[in-house]
Amino acid sequence: MEGWENGASETRRQTVRDFLLEMRAKAVPLVVAINADAFSLKTAFDREDPCDLSGLAVAAGTPVSLPSGSPSLVIRNDGSLRMEALAADAKLDDIELAVSGFAFCLQGGKALPSGPDLHPRTGFGLSEKGDYLFLMTIDGRQPASAGATTEELGSLLSRVGAEVAINMDGGGSTTLAWWNPQVAAADACELLNRPVGNGRSWSPQSDPATFRISERTNGNNFGISWQE
Repeated sequence: MEGWENGASETRRQTVRDFLLEMRAKAVPLVVAINADAFSLKTAFDREDPCDLSGLAVAAGTPVSLPSGSPSLVIRNDGSLRMEALAADAKLDDIELAVSGFAFCLQGGKALPSGPDLHPRTGFGLSEKGDYLFLMTIDGRQPASAGATTEELGSLLSRVGAEVAINMDGGGSTTLAWWNPQVAAADACELLNRPVGNGRSWSPQSDPATFRISERTNGNNFGISWQE
């Protein structure tokens, strides 16, 4: 990003769907996209301002945000995937891509204990051999779902086959989208969950008619491409 500054202006905020559309416009055939790193939110939820990421982020071999000891999904130059917490002085020269979360929610196939707080959650899980990556979103703060604890997130990722998993940025950032090849390109970028990006929470006193889906411009997003 032009004007990059470590710890201050590391990325430009962007919604998950805008990220997916931008990558496809650059001939990167993303088929699914999801929010990733936590970030500093100093302006309105829908602003595309520069922001500071929390934890390691690497894009196309270029470090965007330096490691801070928080756990990261790391893809190395040889194509291998790992989830590890890298120290601030870790060598990054063999990393092709990395995104980071708050903490591990699953290790050794066992969900880690957590508090009772329910929130929308985004989780990344990895199988024991590192050959399957699982992306999960859990909606919250709305009539159909109050959300989940991080222990519940880890448990759900374990059920689908993850051996280790990270609690990524959640809350209003939690967003999952895909490219639907069955519809016209103008409408093909579809949400797969109901994000609450404006930060509002539903309560029994809320008027359901005023509760609506809203997307947040996140500090960092992650996508998977498919090319035959």
